Amino acid sequence: MIPRIRYATTMRMTPRPSSAQATRIERSLPALLVVAACLFNALAYLSELQDAAPDINDDVFHFGLVSRMNAAWDAGGHPLDTWIADWGQGFPVLRYYQHLPHFAVVLAYRALGGTIPLHAVFDGVTWLLLALMPLTFYAGSRRLGATPITAGCVALCVPLLAVDAAQRHFLGFQAQSFLWSGGGLFTQLAAIVLFPMAVGTVSQAALRGSRFAPAIAWLGATWLSHLVLGYIACLLGAVVLLRPEARGQAGRVALRLAAIYAGVAIVAAYLLLPTLLEGRWLSRSVWEPVEYWDSYGARQVLEALVSGGLLDGNRIPVLTILAGIGGVLAARSWLARPADPERGFLVAALGMFLVGLLLFFGRPTWGALLGVLPFSGQLPMHRFICAVQFGGVLLAGIALGRLAQRLDWSRHAGRAALVVCALLVVLGPAVAGTAGAAQRNAAWRRAAADADVAAAPALDQAFAEFTALDAQVPGRGYAGTSWDWGQQFKLGGAHVYHRWSEYGLPAISYMYHTMGLLSDLEPSFNPMRRDHFELFNVRYVLADHLRRLPSFVEPQPVAPGLISGVVATEGYFGVVGSAGFVHYAEGKGRELGAFNRAFIEGRWHRDGRFVRIGLREHDSPAAGERLLTTGSTFEDVAPDGWRAPRGRVLSSGGQGDRYQARVLLEDPGIVLFRMTYHPNWQAELDGVAVDTIMLSPGYVGIPAPAGEHTVAMTYRPPRWTRLLMWAGLACLVLLAAVELRRRPHRPPQRRRSS
Repeated sequence: MIPRIRYATTMRMTPRPSSAQATRIERSLPALLVVAACLFNALAYLSELQDAAPDINDDVFHFGLVSRMNAAWDAGGHPLDTWIADWGQGFPVLRYYQHLPHFAVVLAYRALGGTIPLHAVFDGVTWLLLALMPLTFYAGSRRLGATPITAGCVALCVPLLAVDAAQRHFLGFQAQSFLWSGGGLFTQLAAIVLFPMAVGTVSQAALRGSRFAPAIAWLGATWLSHLVLGYIACLLGAVVLLRPEARGQAGRVALRLAAIYAGVAIVAAYLLLPTLLEGRWLSRSVWEPVEYWDSYGARQVLEALVSGGLLDGNRIPVLTILAGIGGVLAARSWLARPADPERGFLVAALGMFLVGLLLFFGRPTWGALLGVLPFSGQLPMHRFICAVQFGGVLLAGIALGRLAQRLDWSRHAGRAALVVCALLVVLGPAVAGTAGAAQRNAAWRRAAADADVAAAPALDQAFAEFTALDAQVPGRGYAGTSWDWGQQFKLGGAHVYHRWSEYGLPAISYMYHTMGLLSDLEPSFNPMRRDHFELFNVRYVLADHLRRLPSFVEPQPVAPGLISGVVATEGYFGVVGSAGFVHYAEGKGRELGAFNRAFIEGRWHRDGRFVRIGLREHDSPAAGERLLTTGSTFEDVAPDGWRAPRGRVLSSGGQGDRYQARVLLEDPGIVLFRMTYHPNWQAELDGVAVDTIMLSPGYVGIPAPAGEHTVAMTYRPPRWTRLLMWAGLACLVLLAAVELRRRPHRPPQRRRSS
């Protein structure tokens, strides 16, 4: 009788909840975990929204693109394909670079009627993306087949991700990659918010054979936000073939995947095709380390993984241990085939983690075998850390979800509270470490914002003077760079070389690899050479000491620690001649870059002697041009019988996509336009369209007869890219409409009378 009495007593003390109570608990706890994770990010990184600190990292580049996109819209141009003159002697970056996040900022700014400053909108979007990241991981995990509690645990792990700061180029989706004190990887942040939904909806559509439009939309948006993450999402989406639900229908699932990827290719064709078809105008930077493209090899990656460097950084490796436990549980489910409602999700999580890990090993491990991957030669393999971290977070969520199941979390509210306490205990070290890092970022940002307020009057005065001068004869600026004394020149919490694009002025500045043929040539600029100021059209100089300025710059003190100067260059236009010819074969960008560096370091350009670069196979030297190779040197002796054409620039102006000048040529010659050559530059001479040529070190040339001429240069992208964009969007909308019409109609359910 005693056991029966005890059993009955226990039942009275812990009654089973009603179905309504159980449903409430089952809905509430996962939602609570997601809300807690989102609130943690929102509060931890509120400084990204509150303190107006100057940009110091890739945000300089990203906000520069946002600003130029908005300016192109105001000017009636194409905001998604406009000339970006800020860095690298100019380049149409947005034609080849993922730009959906930038466009979203511009749309938000304009939807608000311009009542909020553009940079404040940019900061707000960054903060909002950080806050929403756990939510999209929850929703994506649910679409991959996770139960609500497991998906909630995945969301809880997302804000706690960290990496070992000592490891270079570990540019995953930990918060530090996106913060003011970190990398400022704005487009990667937007893409990683979309990424879980992309992978999840693709998996659903491939298995069910329905709802293709959402899958194409999410995956297409990921591609347009970050090309590499879009590529990774496609690779991880193929893991659906390993899921138990795909058994017996693998062929159909593969065909559905192919259809989804084809749809994404149509939606993103307006961005992808220019990159594929116009590769000769793009260049890979010689300044990027080998690991950037090749990754680190199996040994270094595995050591970083086991030590916690990929998921936890330098703290107690909580997420790493949880991911290991989740991996064991997933492997057991995969191999033992138990009756587990989450088995498909477990298999997918482990499969994506392993695929990401193997690819993150990179070329040191796989070598030529990577050639089986499409476009593998253009892949920066170190970015596959995002796939490793994505799979690792899913596995960590699985481990926490199974802990909650062991504690019978849905039995009643007390059990649910016990689960919350257990999760806090397990994740406590990671929470404390992440909160501490967020506090340090906030303190640094606040200090920089205060310093910026103090420095703003002097900077505003200097840049206002430069802007007024730029309206008369446009030019570039120089305040030191990241590879010379600019590293020591800081005002307002940031290097001054970061500030040029903030004020709308192009410059020789922080070297952003903007993909153009001239992007890597800026380090060849020598601030002690007067002819280099002319060649690069550097007119405005800011420095912290007189010793920084060359003798031909007249200093003008602005404030303590700030000196400005102006160099009277011709501007973006000049009159030159062609003394040599070199052929540029596609795929030989590195060789052409070395040739152009030698040209810059030489003296030919000082005397108006330039080199015509042949772009077509049948191009050949013209009269008076010496045939050169990309290995030629530039001696200071003029070619026999060659004389520089006489002429001068009478006036010049312009900005954005349009520049113009009046020139006087006493002899037939070439009007030089000191912008990176691109075939989308359309030239008019005296109102008549004329062909352009490429001149060393990669500028635009317009042959002209003797006399006074007006020259107009307009960057005009071809219409087919815009048509492709609208066609892709129309196809997606049409597909969504067809799927909505085919969705079976469900009659409304009648309420049962009580």
